Amino acid sequence: MKFLLPHRYKKIGAVIAPLGFCLWLVMQLGYIKSLLISVFGQLNGSYEWSAYHIVNIAAAILGFFSFLAGLYFVSFSKEKVEDEMVQKTRLDSFQFAAFLQIIVTIAGFLFIMFAGDPGESGMMLFFIVLVFLFWLSFIGRFNYILHVKYKQ
Repeated sequence: MKFLLPHRYKKIGAVIAPLGFCLWLVMQLGYIKSLLISVFGQLNGSYEWSAYHIVNIAAAILGFFSFLAGLYFVSFSKEKVEDEMVQKTRLDSFQFAAFLQIIVTIAGFLFIMFAGDPGESGMMLFFIVLVFLFWLSFIGRFNYILHVKYKQ
């Protein structure tokens, strides 16, 4: 592929992705706001919203996009030896991830149809999970086939 990053980006992505996910998870669980309150104390009125919520939102954005950037680096970086077998495995893994995402999307919409409206936040979470499912299934299958199956 023409658009692959150098191999060193795979290691960078392997560090950035888990850190970004942990930051996003810590923000979702409310630990950042609790930490800010314990360090700075409870603030009053609109200043509380502007200080704590802006830091919380910034942590969410930074964590989410760091996770996505890390997944991108891991997905689109070259292997040490980039030959036709690696390219075919990459293509097959993309096709597998796309097929899995379509199946989960259809199943999710059928579940929503029968279970009822999940609300705006439920739909947002569903679409975020779909994006992550695609990239994680691609990375998992690609590395499994390349490093485990072919090594045997």
